[in-house]
Amino acid sequence: MINFDVLRSYMDDDEDIIQAVFTAFLEEHEDGSDKILSHYTAQNWSDLFLTAHSLKGILSSFGESDTVARLQSIENATRDGIAPHEDDVQHVIKGLAVINQQVIDYLASAS
Repeated sequence: MINFDVLRSYMDDDEDIIQAVFTAFLEEHEDGSDKILSHYTAQNWSDLFLTAHSLKGILSSFGESDTVARLQSIENATRDGIAPHEDDVQHVIKGLAVINQQVIDYLASAS
């Protein structure tokens, strides 16, 4: 889940910046769960590594820690061409659904 206190500190408590970052996040990563699952199913470890790495970076700036830790595990495994643990993949997919909904709700309330 997003830690809004951490997010606000990273974004200098600027609502316009937060809204812009969230909008960009949805444009770029709203389908992150689908990408993770697709790459995992296809055993495409290089693309799974890149997707996990990208999501890990942006979610870290959101103050998220649980899904980030699982993304780090996926990144570590796939960097070495090893299949990540399925429970890590499933946890990330569920976590991303919650995060996406938080972002959507935030943007809707800011309108």
